[in-house]
Formats: sequence, C-alpha cells, structure tokens
Amino acid sequence: MTAPAPLTDADLSGLLARTALGDADAFAQLYDATCASAYTLATHILRSEQPAQRVLQQVYVHVWEHAAQAEARHPRAWVLLLTHRHAIALRRRSDAQAEAVSRERLGDMSIEQQRVIALAYFGGYSQTEIAALTGETLSAVRSLTRGALDQLHAATRVVTSPVALPRATGVIA
Repeated sequence: MTAPAPLTDADLSGLLARTALGDADAFAQLYDATCASAYTLATHILRSEQPAQRVLQQVYVHVWEHAAQAEARHPRAWVLLLTHRHAIALRRRSDAQAEAVSRERLGDMSIEQQRVIALAYFGGYSQTEIAALTGETLSAVRSLTRGALDQLHAATRVVTSPVALPRATGVIA
C-alpha cells in the first residue's frame, strides 16, 4: 500500500482557514501533515526529544490560537518558523541557565579544582602542561579535572519530565 501524497500549500491553507474557524478535524489534519518536519527541526536544534516535544506542544497551541493571523499562502513554512523560534528561545534559556549553574558550581569546587579548570578552559593548557605549571602529578591533575567536570555535568543536567503529545482526535479543549 502506498502512502498518500503530501498535502500541497493550497491544501494546507484550506486546513489552516478551517482551523481558524475552530474546526478540530482540520487542525488534526494540519498537525498530521506538518508535525514530522516540525519535530525533526526542533530535535535538531535542541538535540533532545523531551524539549522538542515541549516546543511542539507550544507551537501547535499557537497554531490553534492564531490560525486566523497566519501566513495562509505558506502554512508549512509558518509552522516551521514558529518551531524554529520556539526551539531557539528554549535553547537560549537552557544555555543561560546551565552557564549560571556552572558559575555557581565553580565556587563549590576546591581551590585546586578551580585552578585546573581555569588553566584548561581559559588558559588552553593541556593536562601535562597544567601538571608542570602547578607542580602536581599528571594523575592528580587528571583526577582534579575529572572531579570538577563531574560536578559541573551533574549541576547542569536538566531534569525534565516527559511530555506526551496526543494525536488530535477532533476535540480541542
């Protein structure tokens, strides 16, 4: 059995116009026709499935609420533009939060760990060079670096709960 032909921009424009009138079936068809490419884009930008799912949820709520103001000639491009904007905004917020947590965690490290990280990150020195500069053994520098990186990684790990994206069934609350 062959897959149905993809919907054209004209088809999607019609679905968007019906969505603007509150037609949940048209919205479900619009979602089905555009969600795969939107999800792929969000996942590419965010490099993770859970944040991408949250972005899609935001995007399709926006589509439902603002279908009347959409660029009706290019609905697929409009959905992808919304996806791109939402994903970039989430990525920037996540990056800023991770940086703030990392800076805070630097203060929680030992002086030796802070020195090793500063020399490696800001100074660009190798572990061998750091050992020579600090008088530590290479194994001590490696241990300090590993401990510091483990602390930073644990502190910046984003803890999220999964978000399920149910398929629209014709009833939108």
